Amino acid sequence: MEIDRSAVVLVVAEVCQGSVRASLVDLDAAVLETREFAFNAEDPVSSTAQAVSELAAAAPRQPARLVLALPGVVGTDGTVSLAPDFAAANGSQLADELQRRTGLAVTVENDVNLVALGERSAGAAAGVDDLVLIHIAEGIGATILSGGKLLHGSTRSAGEVGFLPVAPRPLPHGNRGPFEAAWSTPAIAAAAESAGLDSGGPVVGRICSDHRAQTLLNDVLDAWAWAAVVCACVLNPALVVFSGDAVQLDDPARAALTDRIRAAAPSAPDVTFASLGGAGILHGAVARVLEDPSALITPGG
Repeated sequence: MEIDRSAVVLVVAEVCQGSVRASLVDLDAAVLETREFAFNAEDPVSSTAQAVSELAAAAPRQPARLVLALPGVVGTDGTVSLAPDFAAANGSQLADELQRRTGLAVTVENDVNLVALGERSAGAAAGVDDLVLIHIAEGIGATILSGGKLLHGSTRSAGEVGFLPVAPRPLPHGNRGPFEAAWSTPAIAAAAESAGLDSGGPVVGRICSDHRAQTLLNDVLDAWAWAAVVCACVLNPALVVFSGDAVQLDDPARAALTDRIRAAAPSAPDVTFASLGGAGILHGAVARVLEDPSALITPGG
């Protein structure tokens, strides 16, 4: 069956910087409208449902599905965990609850998984079937594509590289792993401040341009390369993609990171950087829905 890609509308929602960003997109990921709404971390389900319902009401036609980009894990039973923004909803059946409140069919997918699907669909990893994408932001996460399919693991927690131990002895953790506690964007910003570096502007870009940050930059590149090499040793990907704040690296730093990975991995993968920016999640949401065309059927049939 051939689908008229411009005739199908999806709602794609994500929580970012304390608000819900919701977009109406067609199956080419063309944006029809985007709005931002207040997000209440004490009642994340209600605030997300309200935002989605308001945007859906303004859609030119009934949306076929809601795709929520979740910074966390959606278990095999549909429950949510390791999702700081949705901590109040941890353990709940989030997709079922959102469907009940919005009247839309719902897909809840990890946000980094959607970035990876988007980059494979229309970005820096176009057409690559075996890859690892490492996303650097408030936390650090990874997505694994094997044979063109998401590799979720037994409890859908595959790719939680933020929980890699930073020493040979693994340590207990809460909602934040030791690796991301040391090498995520906030950790790098704190290290830059402690070193007396100038503030203002994206921190990864700043440590590339400030000669006083050379030691910190080298430490960051070593750490990120180590995570990539661990993934390469276990998974043997053809490509490693860095996304999120890692794209702020300048060309010399990108080359240095690539050299570190290719020198240490037993079968050296290619290394690249995400190219879609914020549109990656939108393209990924479309790709995720099109994995199962029946997902385009609305609850009413």
